[in-house]
Amino acid sequence: MKYTPTGYAWILIVFATLFLIGGIDQTTKDALKVQHILKTIERTPQATGNEERAAEVTEKEVNAYISYRLAREKKPVVSSLTVNLMGNNHVQGKISFDADQLNLGGLLGEGLDFDFKGVVQTRNHTARLNLIALSLGGYAVKPQVLDFVLSSAAMAHHTDVGRVDDWYELPKGIKRVIIQKTKAVLYY
Repeated sequence: MKYTPTGYAWILIVFATLFLIGGIDQTTKDALKVQHILKTIERTPQATGNEERAAEVTEKEVNAYISYRLAREKKPVVSSLTVNLMGNNHVQGKISFDADQLNLGGLLGEGLDFDFKGVVQTRNHTARLNLIALSLGGYAVKPQVLDFVLSSAAMAHHTDVGRVDDWYELPKGIKRVIIQKTKAVLYY
């Protein structure tokens, strides 16, 4: 027996199709693109010899992916993070924490919004950010202030968070990252 949709079923099918095709905003599309690239790299066998493959992601896509991931965290340590890819492995950006949630409002002020500039270094499937400048509320601060906020967030959320100058594992399969103006190149 062959099924033919009735009038209401056709309307439902049309709306479902419109939703799936055009119902996702551009930011979500950008985030999902980065997620797809990372999953593809993870599943791709390692290249043999000196052969290296690369994938590029734009600054807009990187920021969309960061927002997407933070929105899905159950207990985010970071409230928000945005980066500007400056080229020559230089980045600048803003990282924010919820001061009240960390019980640091009285000590460091209501807004824990750090502005930073630094150089991204990668080696052996790891990366770190060497800070050039760091400020909190427009005032220059030492990296130890950010380390203190990170350790407070880790204690509050019962998670393990490293220090600013630690080396962190890159997503599976990525060997190194090169920062160019407005884009990052992921080598795998």
